Amino acid sequence: MRGLSLCSVAVASIGLLALSPSALGQLTDLQSGRNFPTASQQFGTNRTENIDVGDVDNDGDLDVVVANGGDFGNEPNRIFINNGGLQGGTVGTFSEQTSSRFAGVPSDTSRDIELADIDNDGDLDVYVSNRGSNSAGQVSRFYVNLGGLQGGTVGFYSEDTANRWGSLASVPAGDQEFGGNNGPWRDWSCDCDFADLDDDGDLDLFHSSYGPSIGGNRPSRVFLNDGAGVFDELFPWIDSGADIDIHTLDIDLVDLDGDYDFDIVASSRNSQARVYMNNLYDPTTGSSQLFTDTTQASLINTGSTLSGTSNYEGEFGDTDGDGDFDIWMKNYASFTDKILVNNGTNGSGAVLFSESDGPGPNLIKGDPNVDENEIDFLDFDGDGDLDAFLANFSGTNAIYVGGNAQGLTGQFHNSTGQGDSSYPQNETPSSSNSGTTLDGEVGDMDNDGDQDLLLGNDSNQVNRYWENVGGIPDVHAPTIPLVSHTVGTPNTPGNLVIHAQLRDNAPYYLIAYHEVVVTYQPGNVAVPMFSQASQQFRAEIPGSATEYSIAATDLTGNVGSAGPFVLGPPPVDPYTDLGCADGGVSGDPVLDGTGTLDSGTGASIDLTSAAPSAPAVLFIGLGPAGAGIPFKGGTLKPIPMLFSVSLATSAGGNASLPFVTPAGLSGLTTINQFAIVDAAASSSVALSNALQADFP
Repeated sequence: MRGLSLCSVAVASIGLLALSPSALGQLTDLQSGRNFPTASQQFGTNRTENIDVGDVDNDGDLDVVVANGGDFGNEPNRIFINNGGLQGGTVGTFSEQTSSRFAGVPSDTSRDIELADIDNDGDLDVYVSNRGSNSAGQVSRFYVNLGGLQGGTVGFYSEDTANRWGSLASVPAGDQEFGGNNGPWRDWSCDCDFADLDDDGDLDLFHSSYGPSIGGNRPSRVFLNDGAGVFDELFPWIDSGADIDIHTLDIDLVDLDGDYDFDIVASSRNSQARVYMNNLYDPTTGSSQLFTDTTQASLINTGSTLSGTSNYEGEFGDTDGDGDFDIWMKNYASFTDKILVNNGTNGSGAVLFSESDGPGPNLIKGDPNVDENEIDFLDFDGDGDLDAFLANFSGTNAIYVGGNAQGLTGQFHNSTGQGDSSYPQNETPSSSNSGTTLDGEVGDMDNDGDQDLLLGNDSNQVNRYWENVGGIPDVHAPTIPLVSHTVGTPNTPGNLVIHAQLRDNAPYYLIAYHEVVVTYQPGNVAVPMFSQASQQFRAEIPGSATEYSIAATDLTGNVGSAGPFVLGPPPVDPYTDLGCADGGVSGDPVLDGTGTLDSGTGASIDLTSAAPSAPAVLFIGLGPAGAGIPFKGGTLKPIPMLFSVSLATSAGGNASLPFVTPAGLSGLTTINQFAIVDAAASSSVALSNALQADFP
């Protein structure tokens, strides 16, 4: 994969004063009065665990879904429709329509609710993560939007859990609802997130688990979307030495190393946080699994370790404006927060993090050292950098003002006066800002160009709407610092896959709603890009394209662009299928290759559709290909043979041999073919097709 780095510098231009070096310890209030003067009651009175925002009825304003229940027991999840748009009322006011739009939806012990288009039909579906009781888990549920493929009214939902859980590979039979390793299953989950983990153009699911009584004794799992919104378990999804039985209450799917695949950061309430790196586009790990646990190198070896038992949540964002994603960890040192600063990779597949208070001063100014539950990034003051909202478990919620736009790189200053006098004004409401807030959510709910805040409160303390009434409308366009193009997928080998990563002064879940378009030549053809989540977008364009450009429009109408990028001749596929397969229990085993085979680049030889968990041998011979020799009832093509590699297929009948192409092979041709022990094959051995590899 080729990456194009487009480094840019964002310059804040709204009401900022030039600051001398002596003034860099003091932030300037950009508003004449408090941004959030009042907190109105909205969005129900329950034991609310989580809130999400999105345009569920496709009418141009943000609606709200609410997850309730949590530790208390089963409660109804709720939906609130913005009265603007199709409703013809006042935008930024809301009406509960749970009884009609969530008709028939059961009450649950819900901890998380996500809006995601799981079936790629242009409307937002709903996924709810449930915990059950301490002794019995509960099924997490899918509600499908009845618009689009369903042919009904957009914005109304039907529970479709039984049809959306597909094949199960590692779920114990006792936790399955139907049995037969298929369908819904019970678990103890707090947070589940969607992203295109395998880069095939649909949203996959990472399902985290903390086990009964938050015991850390149930594995987290990965489910891949089949393209139609059915989720099949990928197992194993990570290297065998990984610890995935953890106490995680929150996970983030984020490209930490800039290679266009999504890595995982898991907070863990009672144990060390984890980092799992995606190997899809990083062959340096040498792992045959999609993910590798790099926690030791990423956090422990760098001294960025948890102390205490209250790491409820982490949130990713480019906090210091250097182009990569950092992680703000809640209560990472007892009740003290830490920003884990991204310092790049170690060359072996791990991203290295350092804590924000070492070796320099802590970047979080005025942390009151109290039990906080959750963080969301936003830009409440319209200066173009990230600020932070912190939901307090048992006290006062706080807004931390980001300092990047005012020369205080990477710093965040508490605006409530809790031990930080460098910011002149408390930006939070003067009343209705205490209790037990479990979640905050950001969105321009009244379409006035600035970002508002929603609060989800526990213990029947009413949920709140903080309307930003003093804010400056957003005039900062998104930037597109990372763009790549590569050869297409196996299903569309003639296409180019385009990836674009965005940065903006908004949380990642709002950036997912940005309109991103790639336009290619010849023909000036515009193609909408698919939101893969986590600030990355994807599209396919014809391999015959000569150049392309990308434009991104945020929710306020600001437009950022990148390109044009001039394309050379399409890359030559170095692999040729020579046939000669001899089938077994799963039909003909299929051998294919990835990578350009250029010196120093990553590549792999990949076997699929073979007998599961079977001994196998990869024969490698010197080309050009000859007639081959008879072998176990078939034809073996790698003759004369150079060497062989013994390995075993996975439970899914797959095997992979990743490598980095060494120097000095230019002009060489090899012939590759697998033999697999298979009782259903001729002479009990199946043969894959022979694959010719030409090193350029």
